[in-house]
Amino acid sequence: MEIDVKWWSIIAVITISLIAFLVINGNKQIKSLEGCKSARIRPFPQQFFTWVGIVELNDKKLYQPNCL
Repeated sequence: MEIDVKWWSIIAVITISLIAFLVINGNKQIKSLEGCKSARIRPFPQQFFTWVGIVELNDKKLYQPNCL
């Protein structure tokens, strides 16, 4: 009988740990997505439409947000 209690206790601890990990990870993802929304919505300068401008912006890491 005690073996069953131990197994159920282990299963409960693992389940609670997994749920806590998923909640914490989800909150981190939501915070990072909030920053991505503001990075994606911006006006396009003329540089976005020429090859030289794209290369320059890509070198500065301004052409595409990091979170995409």
